[in-house]
Amino acid sequence: MGAIGGIALKMIAARNKGATIFLAPKDNCSDVRGNIPSGLRVISVSSLHQAITDLEGIQAGTVSPPGC
Repeated sequence: MGAIGGIALKMIAARNKGATIFLAPKDNCSDVRGNIPSGLRVISVSSLHQAITDLEGIQAGTVSPPGC
C-alpha cells in the first residue's frame, strides 16, 4: 500500500463528516504527524488485511494498533 496524496485535507474532511478513526498508509506517516485534526485517531496500516484486522480489534476492544 503506497502513500496517498492530499492526506491532510482528507483527514479534515473525514473528521468533519464525523469520523473518529482514519486509516493512513505507513508511507504517509510523515505527512500525518502534526496535521491530525482534534478528535481523530490515525492508524498506520500497510495492507487492507491489516486495516480490517485492526478495525475488528478496535471494535472488540482487544487491539490498540499503532498510530502515525
